[in-house]
Amino acid sequence: MSSAPRYSKTVSSAWTAPIGYHRTVNESEKNPADEAQRFPYWQRNLRVIPLANVLCGMGFTIVYPFLPMLVRSLGVSERLETWVGNMMMVFYLISFASNPIWGGIADHYGRKIMVLRAMIGMGLCMALVPFAPSAWWFAALFSLIGLFNGFLPAGMALLAANTPPQKIGTALSYAQAGGLTGHSLGPALGAVLLTMVAAGQTLFWVSGLMLLCGGLLVALFVREVKQLAPGPWRPHWIGGLRELLRIPLLGPLIALAFLFSMLWNGNITIVSLLMMRLCAADPALAGAEPFWVGAAALALTLSSVLVLPLWGRAIDRFGPARVVGFAGIAAVITHLPLLVLETPLQLVLARIAFGMSAAAATPAVMQLMRQHAPRGMDARAMSYASSFQFLAMGVAPFCAGLIGPAFGLRAYFAVAILALLGGLVLWLRAARRSA
Repeated sequence: MSSAPRYSKTVSSAWTAPIGYHRTVNESEKNPADEAQRFPYWQRNLRVIPLANVLCGMGFTIVYPFLPMLVRSLGVSERLETWVGNMMMVFYLISFASNPIWGGIADHYGRKIMVLRAMIGMGLCMALVPFAPSAWWFAALFSLIGLFNGFLPAGMALLAANTPPQKIGTALSYAQAGGLTGHSLGPALGAVLLTMVAAGQTLFWVSGLMLLCGGLLVALFVREVKQLAPGPWRPHWIGGLRELLRIPLLGPLIALAFLFSMLWNGNITIVSLLMMRLCAADPALAGAEPFWVGAAALALTLSSVLVLPLWGRAIDRFGPARVVGFAGIAAVITHLPLLVLETPLQLVLARIAFGMSAAAATPAVMQLMRQHAPRGMDARAMSYASSFQFLAMGVAPFCAGLIGPAFGLRAYFAVAILALLGGLVLWLRAARRSA
């Protein structure tokens, strides 16, 4: 095992120094002409990638919130939460294992090809899912999409490497806002299409088409100045993670990325299950399941889109560390109502509050990952964080599938809240030691 790398407290302007490190700012970094030379495509990329993320976000969330309903339509009626949880766990385990490999390739061969890999690969796999003859085949084909999953973090890594340092917070927020805009529109479009088509699996063809259109936009209009790591690429999954974890604060940041992802993306299908049960408890809501399931997903993403540009400026002004702390506390407070609420409208309002107050968590964590990662390993560091985010998206429904049948879904939400509190304490202690 190689010894831990040493990092100078005076670093180049290519990356922002961690808390407690002194950063020498190169005068050329302040020069607009030099900035235009070093980052010639960042403004065009900032227009194209969020738009591509809109299309891809729509494509994915046309089907994602409705997965419990689609699985039920294939004949799964008992222990539906366990069935969905197991399926999502396999999907995101594949994403978890493959994403650092994609990140290593990005560091050595370029980040644009990884954006294309995600968008085009997911689009082609989505188009295969409607051919599933049974629930088992449905789960297998859907899990295959996990191999290519990750268009949003791949695009954020490209922007982070090709944007002036003082604009990264804003750029990442716009990229996420694009994805969340798509996530907002997708559930609404999916709910409408479910009332118009005989087979819900038809949604996957629409999904695949949108993902492929997003990939086409990137292929035609996005450019990058490649910042490549030295030496040949070798697929070291554990070794690369071990090397990054030696750097102060990266471990707690990966833990926070995991926990935020549990409460954000990992809870989408669980909230859908909770909404289905709230609708089933009220006879007046018979037949309204698609509307309320779509409304809950739309409430989270639309509220986030509205405030993300403001959060991007807050990250640039106050720093990502402070924003991460605020987002964590807000996430805890806005999840407490899920333990007691009784109506679909109350659930929708709780998701709005969560989306507005915690929307900046992911771009702030990603910017901190880039700040603390060694030069030439930023895409890999962000890909490891994304990998653990994917794992969280599978762990959340899997745990709900274990806890729900025995103690109820509300018990799962209580466990998730306690886990996030623990992650915040770990982060604050690590940040205090590094200050």
